[in-house]
Amino acid sequence: MSPDDPAVTDVLQRAMVARIATLSRNRRPNINPLYFVCVDGNIHLGTSDRTLAAFNIEANPDVAILFNVEGDPDDRRVLRIRGRATVRTDPGLERSYVRRAIRKYFMSWRGLTNTLRNARLVPVMHRYHASGEKGRACVVDVIPEYAEWLTAPPRAVSSTGQNER
Repeated sequence: MSPDDPAVTDVLQRAMVARIATLSRNRRPNINPLYFVCVDGNIHLGTSDRTLAAFNIEANPDVAILFNVEGDPDDRRVLRIRGRATVRTDPGLERSYVRRAIRKYFMSWRGLTNTLRNARLVPVMHRYHASGEKGRACVVDVIPEYAEWLTAPPRAVSSTGQNER
């Protein structure tokens, strides 16, 4: 399937988190959940140059990214995109990413809903960003090469009728 297929575009517009899978020099896998935006067919993920994802991409640029629509429990589709990634630290790209991420994650109805749903994490995020140990901000720029659909297992339902994860 092509990364510019309308169904792929729909999931990329509705998904709020990307889970990027990378491999270390020793071929050890790692998965990181990151915020993302789509720009001109590429996927931009925000992180820092000290994260395991950034280190691994420097060693091996082949990545896989998983997306699903978290707000729709009936949609069990998982989109997997494979591509080549580059860690970019240019300030212009970082500013562009931040502007787009703010619009997506804080200035939209979905973003506001997501922020309120995860309000308990705000103090943790604040401590992390204030620590100064996070390294230099960077953007992981992924050029998609291939897209495919996977199916998530059905969610378990507890005896109280609540969905469990």
